[in-house]
Parts: sequence; C-alpha cells; structure tokens
Amino acid sequence: MFRPIRDSRCVAAGLKITLAAYSSTPRELSWQYLDIKPKAIFVARHLVPIVEQMFSLIGSSPEEAKRRIWIMDTLSDVALLETPDVNGTISIEDGSNGVNGLHRLVGKNALEREEMFDGNDAEESVYICYSSGTTGRPKGVETTHKNIGTVLLTTETLWKGCETDQDVYIAMLPAYHMFGLAVLIHYPFMRGKPVVMLNQGFESKTFCEAVQRYRVTTVCLVPPIILELSTHPVVDQYDLSSITNLTSGAAPLSIALANKCLERLATRGAKAILIQGCGSTETTCSAQIVAPAESVRKFGSVGQLVPTMEARLMVEVESQPGSDSKVYRDAEEGEEEANASTFTPDGWYKSGDILRCDEDGYFYIVDRKKEMLKYKGHQIAPAELEAILLEHPEVGDVGVIGIKDEYSGDELPRAYISPSDPSAIKNKKSKLEFEQRVDKWFKEQVSPIKYLRGGIRALSAIPKSGTGKILRKDLREMAQRDVRKAKRGKKNARL
Repeated sequence: MFRPIRDSRCVAAGLKITLAAYSSTPRELSWQYLDIKPKAIFVARHLVPIVEQMFSLIGSSPEEAKRRIWIMDTLSDVALLETPDVNGTISIEDGSNGVNGLHRLVGKNALEREEMFDGNDAEESVYICYSSGTTGRPKGVETTHKNIGTVLLTTETLWKGCETDQDVYIAMLPAYHMFGLAVLIHYPFMRGKPVVMLNQGFESKTFCEAVQRYRVTTVCLVPPIILELSTHPVVDQYDLSSITNLTSGAAPLSIALANKCLERLATRGAKAILIQGCGSTETTCSAQIVAPAESVRKFGSVGQLVPTMEARLMVEVESQPGSDSKVYRDAEEGEEEANASTFTPDGWYKSGDILRCDEDGYFYIVDRKKEMLKYKGHQIAPAELEAILLEHPEVGDVGVIGIKDEYSGDELPRAYISPSDPSAIKNKKSKLEFEQRVDKWFKEQVSPIKYLRGGIRALSAIPKSGTGKILRKDLREMAQRDVRKAKRGKKNARL
C-alpha cells in the first residue's frame, strides 16, 4: 500500500488533508499545525521525533502528541528500516513512546461506502496545500473536490489525443506540492496509467535505472532536474529511448536549457517533446499549458489558458497582445487576512507573474514581478540574464539577484554561477579566472544596461527549493555578507 493510497482512503472517508514536506523542521511544522489544527498526523516512523519536538515546541503534553501521531509505515516501509526477529518477522505494531501504528486503522470495515461529493458538496475542501504566498510565512490554500476534478478533466482533454496503452509515468516530485499531487498522483490513477514511485525524490542514477527498467514514457519535472539530465555523465550509461514526453513546471525554464536537455536525451535514443505549463497552488496547478500538438510551434511558451480559467494581463491599463504585463487569474477565495494582498477587490488572484501574450493567446514568462530589478529607470528581468548565462558552455547553473547601490538607489544585477565542471573553481585563482571569463563573454551578449554591475560570484551549487525555485533569499543574504565584509575591509584600510 503506497502512501498515495493512504491519502485516497482519507479522501474516501470525507476527510480534509494537509501535506507537509518531509524536510520540515519542528518550527516550520508548528506554523502549519497551529494554522490547521489537525485531528491526526500521519508520519513515517523515522520522522516521529521531529513531530514530537513540534508538539513540545508549541507546549503540548506528551499525551497529546501520542493521541495525534500515527505511524504510517506499511510492511514494505518497515522492511527498509527494521531488522527481522529470529523468526524472520518484522512488526508494524505501535511505535516507541506508545504512538499509534497504522495497523489500528486497517481492516476495520467501518466505512461501508466512500463519501460522495456531488453538487454543492463538491465545493468542500479536500486538500490544504501550503504556498509561499506573497509575504511572510507560507499560507494554507484550500483546494476543493471541484478544483481537483476540474484540473483532472482539463488535463485529460489536452492529453487524450496523444496517450497510448504503453504510457508509464514516473513520480519523483514531492506530493505535498500541487504539481506532484495533481499530475503524478491523481491523474495517472484516473487514467489507469502505471506510475513508478521514486520515494526518495530525484537522483540521476536511480532515475535512469527506473526509466530503462520500466520503459517510462512520461516525465514531469522541474528545471533543476532538466539541468541535471543535460549535464550528468551517468545519463550516457542508460537506454532512455522510451521517453516520449517531458512536462516542465514549478519554475521558469529557458529555451536554451530545454534544447540542451532534448539534445542530450536524443543521444540516448529518446524522441521526446518538451512542454511547459504555468500555475500555482492557488490555481490548482496549471493555469496555462502547451498542448502536445503545439510543442514545436510554440516551443518556449507556457501555453494557453486551460479550459475554465480566465486571466487579465494588467499594467496601468488593460494591455495589448505582445506587451509584458502582470497577470491576474480568476481563483477561489480563502481566508480574508491572507486574501488582502493576494486578491484584487473584484476577486482576481494576483499571480505576481510578468507575462507576454502573443496573438494566438499563448503566454511567455518574462519574470516574477517581485524579482524585477530597476536600473537607471529600466526594468531588468533576472530570468532573462539567467537564460543568457546558461548558454555559456562552462556555466552549469545560475541565479541572479539585485544589489542595492546605496548612492543611486539602483539595483545592480549580480550573478551567482556554478560551473558545469567543479574543477573550474578548485582554488581562488581558477575561481577568479572563471568569473572573469564568464563576465567578459556576457558583456558581448547584452546591451550595457544589463551588465552585471553587482559582480559575478562562483558557487559550487545554486541554492534551490525542493520544487526547483531559486532561493533568492539565500543569495541575497550571501550578497549582504559580502557587502558588510567589503565595508569592513575599506574601513580597516583607511585606518
């Protein structure tokens, strides 16, 4: 029994579910717990101490923790962690400290039939997934049965013409994220498609082995995984010819990186298309997606609006096709306090994306509004600079942020880059030479307004979230430390 089946049983029982990242700290869990106040917490055996620490942090008694915690390990889960007894038996009984084992809930036959959510009942919430929101702590977003049903039916409409009886999905994206939950858990089950579950997330060798062994055809992934498949040497050891479809989401993907990935997979026999989509937790995954039939003609686009979705591109006034604008999408309302900065007065969800729409209604991502830099009155999109830098043969990954000029107030673009070959930054001299080579090349690609006046800094890896988004906050903190260090150096020099 896989964990998705456990979640499905909760849905069948009419329960609401909130999902948490396995990497959550006790502090992060406490925010979610106090916000939701769940009746029970299902947790893997080895993560029970984290949940117990969370209860201690919020002042709950050990008895309260025991009542709420349920170990969700099945026999196959426990077999990976426990040693059999002398009879070769592995127990899935209650865990340490008296917390409940899943066996207490299995086989009781208390539910004669699943709960139905027809008519008005379809508006009931089934999931509460957490989104980074616009400010502060993550916000809980209520997703209804109707939301999930709608996204499944629209996905079916887009994909039905190109599906085959041989389709095999592979699931390596986190199920606590709406992309993984809707597209890799619900959709394949609805369509009767087998899913290869990689419970430990993405790892290049494990992924390639699974694709070759199970003849995986359909891969949903995020830009960091696309980058890995484009550069990792282990890819050359496997037959990946079964892959026919790649779908990217959760973060912007440059055309250069998309082409690089397709070319690499082609050397392993794959004749695949790559399409992008754009959406959020608030829009139940996809708001726009490219239909497979348009994957070549509209390569680089995140697609048209999916059926049932409406959007407004906003500047000071309604924009015209071809211009860059912030997009507002029609979405369900939720908690009033969180909505204050998320919805317009007339009910449109403010996505914060800056998009361009062509004459055919296809959208193209420019950047996030909050990421845009302003220099000398010009707006500079970090995503554009990142896409250009990734074209350099020595650059493996990149993240661009702005450094505030304390005199002019301008935001100076700074690039953090990691080399495709780690030996390029093995010492201070080689690191400096690498940075200088990239900077010199970059100046030949862009107009002076886009020069990296904030500098280039080489890192072994660009910090990213589990869903592939660049952790720009971490990069900004690095930059602030560099600025403080430079100021101290100047002060000491004057002394």
